[in-house]
Amino acid sequence: MLSLRFALQTLKKDFRHYALFIFANAFLLMVNAMFFAIRNNHSIATSEYGKIIKAVMVLGLVLSLLVGAVFIFYANSFVSGRRQRQIGTLSMLGMSRFQGFMVVAWQSLGLWFITTIIGLAASFGALFIAFPVLNQLAGGQDYRVAFDWNTVVTVGLIYAALFFLMTMIEGFKIGRTSLIDLTKSDQKVAKEPKAKAFLGITGFVILIAGYWLALTTKPSLNALFSFIWAVGLVIVGTYLVMIVGIGWLLKRLRKNQKYYYQDKHFVPVSGLLFRVKNNGAGLATVALLFTTIVVALTAAISMQQVTSKFGQYLPYDTTITSTQALSQDQLKQVQQSAQEHNLTLSASHELEATNAILANVSDEGKISRFTGTGDVMATPVFRAMTATSLKQWQGQSVSLASDEVGIYATHQKQVPTKLQIGGKTYKVKTINQFTSPDSTAPSGPSYYYLVVNQQSQLNDFLKDVQVPASNDGGVQVSISDMPDAVTHLYAYDVKGTKKNEIAFSKDLSKIFQQTGGQVTDRADAVQSIETVFGSLVFVGVLTAVVLTFTTVLIVYYKQVAEGMVDRQNFKKMQRIGLSLAETKQMINRQIRLLFGLPLLLLVLNAAFAFPILKTVFKTLGMFDPTIFIPVMVTMMVIVILIYLVIYWLTSKRYQQIVNQ
Repeated sequence: MLSLRFALQTLKKDFRHYALFIFANAFLLMVNAMFFAIRNNHSIATSEYGKIIKAVMVLGLVLSLLVGAVFIFYANSFVSGRRQRQIGTLSMLGMSRFQGFMVVAWQSLGLWFITTIIGLAASFGALFIAFPVLNQLAGGQDYRVAFDWNTVVTVGLIYAALFFLMTMIEGFKIGRTSLIDLTKSDQKVAKEPKAKAFLGITGFVILIAGYWLALTTKPSLNALFSFIWAVGLVIVGTYLVMIVGIGWLLKRLRKNQKYYYQDKHFVPVSGLLFRVKNNGAGLATVALLFTTIVVALTAAISMQQVTSKFGQYLPYDTTITSTQALSQDQLKQVQQSAQEHNLTLSASHELEATNAILANVSDEGKISRFTGTGDVMATPVFRAMTATSLKQWQGQSVSLASDEVGIYATHQKQVPTKLQIGGKTYKVKTINQFTSPDSTAPSGPSYYYLVVNQQSQLNDFLKDVQVPASNDGGVQVSISDMPDAVTHLYAYDVKGTKKNEIAFSKDLSKIFQQTGGQVTDRADAVQSIETVFGSLVFVGVLTAVVLTFTTVLIVYYKQVAEGMVDRQNFKKMQRIGLSLAETKQMINRQIRLLFGLPLLLLVLNAAFAFPILKTVFKTLGMFDPTIFIPVMVTMMVIVILIYLVIYWLTSKRYQQIVNQ
């Protein structure tokens, strides 16, 4: 049991050294346990929107597990240096390498046990804070806190596997490293990076290409793929610039003797040059993590804010859409179902119109179906109807000449002056008053409601824009060849409680399910949207906290590790005449340069993320500049402030170590 005794002694003696490692991993374990507990929660699983919330929680769980797995090995790389030095010393005093490995194994077991206990206990307490927030964001749900043994066992085993793998990797290093190198494992000196001009320039080119793609992508069905390409280019470019490109630039500066051989440039440039090789990936990771935080929070909060206004833009409480006109018996069923749920319905607003069709209009007024290329949000959605249907819908019609058609455009969009329907050109008359049957949200698509005099004109319009099920050459196309080309809408205003209204819409969906009818209910739509995007905001905020916490620890570990190395270098310089005041000035310049690079990339990446996010949101019909821009600016300011606080705290710690 010699190995166990040494493990306990070293843990007790160096507990301060291991405390941050334990605290950081316990925090990440806590977040993972929270995601598991919410996913396994019985009150959520059995609820109406339980599947949606569970799916969103799985997304957050995967992200947090990846961050936790990466961080545990990253943090251990700083802890293992001292541990390997101790094993090397013990081995030189007669302890075998196997016994040394067992010391590491017992230490890892102790660290895992402490981390797991603290993390699980913290997650249980954190759930009592998280659930009220989740209930509020998910539209006022009443989910109850629960912490099952399945969560405890699963999380414990996952972290046991991570600690086991970490131990095996360290044991492999102990077995392959000489005793002399083990005793100096925490005193490695960074080597000057090689100047790789090609890779450095390539990094800048790739980064600029990613920025250019973000600026030039237009809203279309392919915008998501452009977004993925832009993200990939920016990630690769950021790493190449920070790992290779900055080192190449610093070497160019060093060759400039007038610039390099100055008090304020000599130490910062040379110090940063040696740091870039080991710190380039870490600095790039910091910049990308903070950019991810800005983008994730902006997207989640903006979506939640946009959807919170969704109900304001639906014209009626309940709308029934059917491919066939409803019979009198079916209309009576609607009234009876409303009475059973203690609801009062308004008179029915009925409309016969074409399905919503995405179509292009040429300068000559020719209408053609949208092919899936180009700016999708600049392409209007058409619904066509006869003047008779319009009068039945809103009680008033529009007077049209034989060579005229009418158009009402949402979003104050300018209407074309002429349209070609069935090969004939018509003048366009603007309709100023119309009750839209579709959502009029400013973030949604723009609608053209086309009104024609005759049914034959409606048929010609459908032939112009509809792709029939089968159309061999020379065969005359008729509406019968176009399944579901025309729909019948029945809209009602409802008086009663929100709960009863949602139950009413569910019953209507069952009634019209067999006949192909669809029911859209404002209360139900708002409830489901709030649940989806509210849970996304919850996951987004929690993930952002994890990323911020991880980034802070990465920076802190870097500063502490490099402070230990730089302390000896600055002491040597002080022996040959460098004053303490000059030492502090050089330290400040070096740290400012080190922190300035990720901050510059953070600002650039976030700034160029704005147009691509705007494009994606427009493609999804969810872009509202009055919400999106203030949210992104606020997130940018908050993240920059957090970064500056990290800079201030870690630079103080670095100076304390160097000046000891």
